Amino acid sequence: MKTILLLCLVAVAVADQSARITNYQYAIAEDGSYDARYRTTNGIEAQEDGISYPGNVPESGNYVRSGSYSYEWEGVTYTVTWTADENGYHPVGDHLPDFSHTREHIGEIQDHL
Repeated sequence: MKTILLLCLVAVAVADQSARITNYQYAIAEDGSYDARYRTTNGIEAQEDGISYPGNVPESGNYVRSGSYSYEWEGVTYTVTWTADENGYHPVGDHLPDFSHTREHIGEIQDHL
């Protein structure tokens, strides 16, 4: 999920290629959970935490993660909070469209197969 977070910030970071990380913290607990956060010189801030739930067979299981990132563009600060789990990546922000009602209107994918 860290990759997704970084990909979401690429468009903003490209505008300031001289930006550098000023603070980076990462910790892993004994239970496998983690916490990460960073800040850059161009005002990007991000944090995320998560935990791995192993499956019953090797190479299976699930990660449950959540976090947020914010950046400033043209004088406006944009913030996205998100969760990611077995049901996908779910970003929320005042500037993002709300698709939470979509399943109510069109049903589950299985209904259309």
